[in-house]
Amino acid sequence: MNKSELFWQTYLSLEKEAIELSKFIYITDVKKINGANGYMEETCRTQLDTFSPYLADLLIRCCVEIEAISKELYFKNGGTKKRGDKDLYFDDDCLKLMDIKWGTGDKSVQVIAPTFEFKNDENRILKPLKRAYKRQGTYWERAYQAVKHDRYTSLYKGNVRAFIQALAALFLLNLYYRNDSWKTDYNNVGKIDFSLGSRLFAVQSPRRDLIWYENSPQISESPYALFYEEEEYKKIKEMQERDNEAVSDYWLNQPEINETEFIDIINNEMNKQKHDPNYRVLYLWELGKYRIKKKIPETLSFEKKKELLVNSEEWNCEINRMNKHLSVFELDESNIDGEIENVGRRYGMEIERDLRKSHWEVYAISKAKCEVRLQEKT
Repeated sequence: MNKSELFWQTYLSLEKEAIELSKFIYITDVKKINGANGYMEETCRTQLDTFSPYLADLLIRCCVEIEAISKELYFKNGGTKKRGDKDLYFDDDCLKLMDIKWGTGDKSVQVIAPTFEFKNDENRILKPLKRAYKRQGTYWERAYQAVKHDRYTSLYKGNVRAFIQALAALFLLNLYYRNDSWKTDYNNVGKIDFSLGSRLFAVQSPRRDLIWYENSPQISESPYALFYEEEEYKKIKEMQERDNEAVSDYWLNQPEINETEFIDIINNEMNKQKHDPNYRVLYLWELGKYRIKKKIPETLSFEKKKELLVNSEEWNCEINRMNKHLSVFELDESNIDGEIENVGRRYGMEIERDLRKSHWEVYAISKAKCEVRLQEKT
């Protein structure tokens, strides 16, 4: 049995005991009561605060595994201290290195077992490694250290809440140690079961938006990210470049790009993009908005604005007609300026659609071959 399987089987053994525990303790954060208006739910803390010598033992066993796998991850991922170093700590050293490399403190684990009934997100969606690199920075580690060093007077800290949070941390660390990856089509990523063999926990599916820009997924609460295979992204990039050339040729021949007011709008958009890596300047959308607002100035009366809008090329373009928008009868003085801008944006979308003839987007989000793997923070 290799190390990865050894750690995983030990985790599954602890998980099995957790699920068995739920047969004897109703693990929930709500209670049902009969109120004046019938059945209702109230917040309940007692079940998660339930403690016993057995639970304290489960917590200690779980945290011993956390210490062990954290150190193995440390050595596996470039830790500089040597095995057996008495100054090597699982939190200050090992979990800190993991957080630097993978941002583990921001990764979430969801409780999915049907016998664990959690309604509050703080109990249902956990970030078990948040601040775990700090000495006793988590609820579960404080409980572990207390129970380990003073079992008798700290027994109450060995409770259901601490054990579940520690077990979630162990589940997440096992995923990093296993370092699994999968080949898949883009549109099949949603079919992957991210419980990954657990009956109690699951992690989020990786984000799929915007990876077609530089094949660089956004950091998310999932430990995994989606990447196009190298040859697939090369093909997408070539299609994008052909489209971009057509858009550029069109853009450079538009008189508005020399108008001071429009230049200021584009500069403002570029400044937003500079300060937000997830923001994109949508040049033709801005052009569509600018054009229609010039055609229908804010200084006109409502009735005149309405007349010009509903008879405009922009209002009658395909993308505007095919997307949800205000009807003629819904337009009023309070919303018409906003709708003029929305219609202009959709017209800009149509200009761009007609210029981009390769339809790389369709390929990128359907047939393109991808790999799901752990995502490094840096």
